[in-house]
Amino acid sequence: MKRLGRAVVLASLLLLSGRPAGAEWTADIVDMEWSPQRFIAVDKKAQSFALLTRQSPLKVLEAIPCATGQELGDKFKEGDLKTPEGVYFITRRKSAGLNYELYGDLAFPLNFPNPADMVRRKSGHGIWIHGRGHPIIPYETQGCVALSTPDIHRVDPKLSEGMPVVIADEVRLGGPEGGAMRDEAREVVEATKAWAKAWENRSSAFFDLHDPEKFALTEGKPFASFRSHKERLFKSLPWIKVEVSDLRALPGPDYWVTFFVQVYQSPTLISQGIKRLYWQRGPDRRFRVIGMEYEEMPVTLAASGGKRGKASPDEMETDTRKPDSPSEEEVQARQLVDAHQAVMERVAQKAFASVNLKAQPTPEDQAILDVAEQGAIKPGFSPFASDALRQVSPPPAASAKEGAASAQAAAGLPAGQPSAPAPGPAVATAPALAVPSAPVPLSTAAAVLPTAAKEEKPAAPTPAASAAPVQVAAVPPSPTPAPLEGKLAAPAPATVPAVAPAKAAEVAAVIEAWRAAWERGDIAGYLAFYADGARQGNLRGKDAIRRQKEGVWRGISPGRVSMEILSVAPEGDGYAVVCAMDYQGKGRRESKGFKSMSLIQSGGKLLIAQERWSRGRPEPAVATVAPVAPASAVAVGREAAAPAAMPASAAVKPDSAPAAAAASPSAPATVARAAQASVPPVAPAVAPKVDRTGQVASLVESWRTAWEHGRVDDYAGFYAADAVQGDRRGRSAIRDQKAGLWKDKAPKQVTLSDLKIRPRKDGFVVTCVQDYRDRSGGSDKGLKTLYLAPAAGSFAIVEEKWSRL
Repeated sequence: MKRLGRAVVLASLLLLSGRPAGAEWTADIVDMEWSPQRFIAVDKKAQSFALLTRQSPLKVLEAIPCATGQELGDKFKEGDLKTPEGVYFITRRKSAGLNYELYGDLAFPLNFPNPADMVRRKSGHGIWIHGRGHPIIPYETQGCVALSTPDIHRVDPKLSEGMPVVIADEVRLGGPEGGAMRDEAREVVEATKAWAKAWENRSSAFFDLHDPEKFALTEGKPFASFRSHKERLFKSLPWIKVEVSDLRALPGPDYWVTFFVQVYQSPTLISQGIKRLYWQRGPDRRFRVIGMEYEEMPVTLAASGGKRGKASPDEMETDTRKPDSPSEEEVQARQLVDAHQAVMERVAQKAFASVNLKAQPTPEDQAILDVAEQGAIKPGFSPFASDALRQVSPPPAASAKEGAASAQAAAGLPAGQPSAPAPGPAVATAPALAVPSAPVPLSTAAAVLPTAAKEEKPAAPTPAASAAPVQVAAVPPSPTPAPLEGKLAAPAPATVPAVAPAKAAEVAAVIEAWRAAWERGDIAGYLAFYADGARQGNLRGKDAIRRQKEGVWRGISPGRVSMEILSVAPEGDGYAVVCAMDYQGKGRRESKGFKSMSLIQSGGKLLIAQERWSRGRPEPAVATVAPVAPASAVAVGREAAAPAAMPASAAVKPDSAPAAAAASPSAPATVARAAQASVPPVAPAVAPKVDRTGQVASLVESWRTAWEHGRVDDYAGFYAADAVQGDRRGRSAIRDQKAGLWKDKAPKQVTLSDLKIRPRKDGFVVTCVQDYRDRSGGSDKGLKTLYLAPAAGSFAIVEEKWSRL
């Protein structure tokens, strides 16, 4: 009975996959008219990485050593230490945020598992072609393909997003089955053309070209749902046009892949992208589609210049580019570390079960907890004060007797001799913004506004202090200073820059709306809170964020997202925000951490320019500045400071003159000099320099995005009116040159690496390595230097230089 059961399972696997599970695949690369112009072939047995080109005949451009998985055979499950076999495609280029020892400084993720892998129930993710932080060793990876650092940098200019990668146990150029393979290639190419024609004709033959069972498996929904959706469109649209160009084909272990540029047109939509169809023979020996992938690209049709109607969301195809996932090597390394840590934690719990290791709250934290629990605000505590900058009560007012004694000592007078009145302390604390460490709903957080500490009144002067003036021999003669018209402010505690209540409410509202869109899984609403060039961890730009979130939410939709604002502080023209986050995907374990975000003003609203997550609590996003004295204040000290730079400790308020000055306006200057001598010299406060490198980095990323997408007006908008770019002078000349160039050679990819930002006068100098590729196949790599100068509250490029590396 057991033998019979095993036989049934094996037969099922053979029927499903077309070849025995775990069997090695030998790939015969045959020169055909439908072969890709350039692609990669990885021979696992020879540990060889080959870059091939078809220029009639097929040629090997590069053949270099590589390392693949530690175990032989095809990959079927996550963690089996095997490199998958089949036809894959490069999804993107990664040059930042890499573990150097594992990946060097460059990696190219692949689209594993592809639809054919899904049909065969393969599991796993994160299969990359990457460098290495050490010399490569054959069969050393967890499933990736590794090249030495010099080798991957040598082939880097020849690799691109969407390039096919054939991985097999053995690769043979030619092969004994060349004729049969050409016949199969012709068959799938003709089937692809028939598929496009049937779609264009809105014919039922379109559905006959799909394998319902396998297509439903790869699409994640019943085939009947796919069919009814398409049939509704066929009935509602008067016409559809589907153009297929640059059609290519490659064979996999038991399937073929055809890929091409697809242009779709209807009365309400024009779209263009790269479509990949995965074909497999059915029981009737006919090839049928078992899965597909699609990547949207900018429309380059001349006909697309016409006016479009409003496209129905039901008509648009879903971009199926997979988000970056961590390499399987890094996942397994993390699993080992996590397992080790879990063991150590269990040992510690067992050994110290009787010890209370729970950290006790600090007095400050306890005050925050009290406010959260009781809903009452204690004196001297602001619920929006940063947890690191709780307001400090001013020192108690000095008595008249103590003030007189200190003034006498400072002026060199004998004890008990009358002197000028002692100034009373005054502290003006700027309102700070933060949230208690206990959770506070964002809907109510905006209503809690900062309050300034009340200024304490000075102690009334004693009669002795307001008596007749006394000659002071210890003070040398000097020009008569301005009369003492106010009191001296005591040194104020360090405070954060004030955030206006209206702005505090605006920031809280933005964070709450962003959180709500995230929790709903509303991808469009979520992305609306990001700037075009936003950075989210290692992701750059809204497109990358969208792809990553779509991929994650497709498998695990957001369940609960809780956000608690910990601190908000001005940052350039925007704000730096730190939040405590509690996230739990549906059916998954809870994850807690902290979000640090930079918000910038763009188009009249606040957008996220940079976002980082950390498990540990980051430093509060606050800065300390000296309050600026009012323009009417008078500097008091041996050297008077300019009013604009006067520290709070030297500020004089005209409305708070001592009673002595009011009662005796003709008091001799010696009294004023005695009070002046009691004040130590104060260096003028220097306003802190605001770090705007984050704003510059965001601007450069937005400029790169506009360039890569070929948006000529947006691109030109980053330049000053008189900017210099090579031999071009002025923004108009730069725009006209790019508009003419991009008509024939539209940009495809612009990658900036090794970015360095340095201050220069009142602007910045930005240097980076630029890797540029256009859609005609041209490419160049060089060093780009941008000179930025202030412009309308931001910066503009005033000069641009480029040199080839």
